Amino acid sequence: MTLRLADHCGQYLSELAAQDPRIWALDGDLADSDGAIHFAQAHPERFVMAGIAEQCMVSLAAGMASCGLRPWVFSFGAFLCFRAYDQVRVCLSQSRQPVVLVGSHAGGCSARNGKTHASLNDIALMASLPHVGVWSPASPEDLKFAMRSILLGDNPAYLRLPRRPLEQLPGETSLYRWLGEPGPVAVLATGLGTELALIAQEELAADGLSVGVLHCLRVSPLPPGLLEELQEVETLFVIEDHYTFGGLASIIQHAGTRARVIPLGWPMGWAAQSGGDEDLLQMHGLTPHQLAATISEAVRHAS
Repeated sequence: MTLRLADHCGQYLSELAAQDPRIWALDGDLADSDGAIHFAQAHPERFVMAGIAEQCMVSLAAGMASCGLRPWVFSFGAFLCFRAYDQVRVCLSQSRQPVVLVGSHAGGCSARNGKTHASLNDIALMASLPHVGVWSPASPEDLKFAMRSILLGDNPAYLRLPRRPLEQLPGETSLYRWLGEPGPVAVLATGLGTELALIAQEELAADGLSVGVLHCLRVSPLPPGLLEELQEVETLFVIEDHYTFGGLASIIQHAGTRARVIPLGWPMGWAAQSGGDEDLLQMHGLTPHQLAATISEAVRHAS
C-alpha cells in the first residue's frame, strides 16, 4: 500500500529522533491520521498527546524549543494554521522558535471531511509571517530533503502535506528543479499541483507538445536562483492545491517575474466541500486532462 506523505514524515522523524534526542513530537488527537502515530510507537517517552487543543499545543512546543528542544507539531493543516494562528504568529514567528508544524490533509481535496477540514489559503497565512519557512513536498524524497533542511536551520517551519499519497519524482531532489525542458510556455507547480502538472505534461507530450514543469519544494521564502530559471519564460502557468490568490502564484508575482502568470488553483469564493478528489478537481478545471487542454491552447497560441 502506498503511504501518505504524513506517514512517511512520522516514520522518518522517528529515524531522525533515534540520532537526535532533541526531537519531540506533539499531536492534536489525530495521530492515526496525520502520521504522528509512527513516532508515538517508536519514541513514546518523547511524544505528547495534546488533545484537541491546538493553541495550547503550539504554545507548549514554543516553550520546549526555547529550552533547546526541536519539537514537531502534528495535526491537520486547517487546524494548525487557523485555530492556532495567533500562537504561530506570536510564539513561533515573532519569537523565532524552531518549531516544525506538520499540516497533513492540506489543500482542497478533503474527501468526506468537507470544508471544515480543507485548508485552501494556508500558504497565504504562513508565508506572510516573518521567519516561517513554507515547504510543499511532492514526493517522499522531497519530504525527507525538507525535513533534513529544516533541522539544519533554526527557524520555525510549516510542512504542507496533502491527504492523498504522492509518488516519487524524477531527478535529484532540491529546493526546485525542472522536470522537462523550459520554454516560452512553462508550468510552475508545488505539492499535489506538481503531480497534476506531470500527468498533464505526459498528455501534452503524447500530442507532440513539450512543456517544462518547474517544481518548487520550498515556496516561502522562494529559493535563491528560482527567478533566474524563469527568465526566458513568457507565459507561466502556476498549478497548486491552493486558492489562486495568496499561494505560489501570488508569491512568484510579488517576487517580480517577467512572465505572464496564469494561476490554476481553487477559485476564490469556493469554500471547499465533501467529495472525491476527481470530482472536485473536475468541477474547477483542475484534472490533468483539463489542465493539459488549457496549457495546449496557450502553447499553440505562442507558436
